[in-house]
Amino acid sequence: MKKVWALIGLMLLLSSCRSVPSTPVSPPVAGKLVFAGSTTMQPLVGALGEAFQKRYPGVQLEIAAGGSKVGIQAVHEGTVDIGMASRNLTPQEAEGISVHTIALDVIAVVVHPSNPVENLSLNDLAAIYWGEIVNWRQVGGPDLAVVPVVREISSGTRGAFDELVLGGREPTAPNLQTGVTAGDVAAMVAERPGAIGYVGFGNLTDQLRVVKINGVAPTPATARSGEYPLVRPLNLLTGPLSQPLAEEFIRFALSPDGQRIVEQAGWVPVR
Repeated sequence: MKKVWALIGLMLLLSSCRSVPSTPVSPPVAGKLVFAGSTTMQPLVGALGEAFQKRYPGVQLEIAAGGSKVGIQAVHEGTVDIGMASRNLTPQEAEGISVHTIALDVIAVVVHPSNPVENLSLNDLAAIYWGEIVNWRQVGGPDLAVVPVVREISSGTRGAFDELVLGGREPTAPNLQTGVTAGDVAAMVAERPGAIGYVGFGNLTDQLRVVKINGVAPTPATARSGEYPLVRPLNLLTGPLSQPLAEEFIRFALSPDGQRIVEQAGWVPVR
């Protein structure tokens, strides 16, 4: 009888083992992601990437710049997994691309710290870059020639400024100066008493003075509310040829940890 009960017990044990479903094992997060695009976004994506790699040591990242246009084109061509664009895409550019806004960039208009002009209207700003306002006394400032500084043509900041301020037209001021990077623009304005330029919110320094636009100062609050007019999105772009790993990176960028990195880097979080 003992043998019978032992056999029954063994059969019940085997049956219960078969009825327990196995827990699927998730594949490790690993692989290589290639980025290209906005020079403005490159340091931010680098900081996010460093934290992402600490979480997933099996991931390799290659983060190139080249400008927003380069990033958009690279996603279309499938030569990168994630593009970076520091502006809105045109309908033609956006076709077949998924746009993921991870931060807001406030474009700050800056002048030399000795310049007493505190506020400009959007019309004043456009007139400066079209060469219609050539002396600061025309907008209540000193008798000093205006030296407008722009970013180079492939810059996402330049594209956003031209769209938001100039209605898509080219700046035509005769004494226009060009800085390749945001740091170049900041340095040129800091060195010239009559200069005016624009930089991303994350590129402000103590050597610059920020000018209000339409009476509104650039702050995270006025950017989110829409009161401040010079705001652009910082976008990560994916396409049909992007690896699934790209979606994992974007989820991290939009997570609480990722958004803290966004804020620490000087941009405005979207979440």
